Amino acid sequence: MSVVWRRTIPQLLVAIILVVMTALYFLYIDKTTKATLNYWDGLLINYSIVIAAMAAIVGGVDLARYHVSLIMKREREQIPFSLITIILEVVCVIFAFYALATGVPILTQPQFSWIYLNLQVPTSSAMYSILVFYVASAAYRTFRARNPPALLLLIVGVIVMLGNTSLGFAIWPGFTPLKDWIMTVPNAAGYRPIVIGVGLGTIILGLRLILRKEVTWMGRRD
Repeated sequence: MSVVWRRTIPQLLVAIILVVMTALYFLYIDKTTKATLNYWDGLLINYSIVIAAMAAIVGGVDLARYHVSLIMKREREQIPFSLITIILEVVCVIFAFYALATGVPILTQPQFSWIYLNLQVPTSSAMYSILVFYVASAAYRTFRARNPPALLLLIVGVIVMLGNTSLGFAIWPGFTPLKDWIMTVPNAAGYRPIVIGVGLGTIILGLRLILRKEVTWMGRRD
């Protein structure tokens, strides 16, 4: 019985949901049946929202437990960062309960807005600025004309970068239309097969789920 609950029932639920969603969006259905399927579609979306919220709660609890364990282990270098993480998490939870009690949305609360504008935004900007150095380092290692394909990549990359800057336009106005042509013709030609491949892979994954051939999503490989 435990095998049925752990494997068969979850697989059947996923297969039924996939069939219903496919029938709703890709097959011709009469209005009455479509209205019924639309109802169940909305119900499934609401369930997914609730599940995502519960997953966020579990993630928050797990994050707090992890940083509490680091503090208990007395990791001196990590303690300040763990304390900041726990304090901010508790503060955000307090704002959420305050929003539930007063009916004021959390995004419009001045205290939450202050934390977001003075902590979250500068931190995100700092992270992006740090990533610039990694991108520059990767570009330096990549843009080396070791062979003809690497030389072509170097030339195209330089043209695109100059076409996106005012310096490139000052050097030669033709960089901008040349960059646009590269992005709309060769880039689109290379991007579309990737999108088609992703779509075919998604279809194959859906068929494997319907046929109960895919079990890795349940944490099993047999």
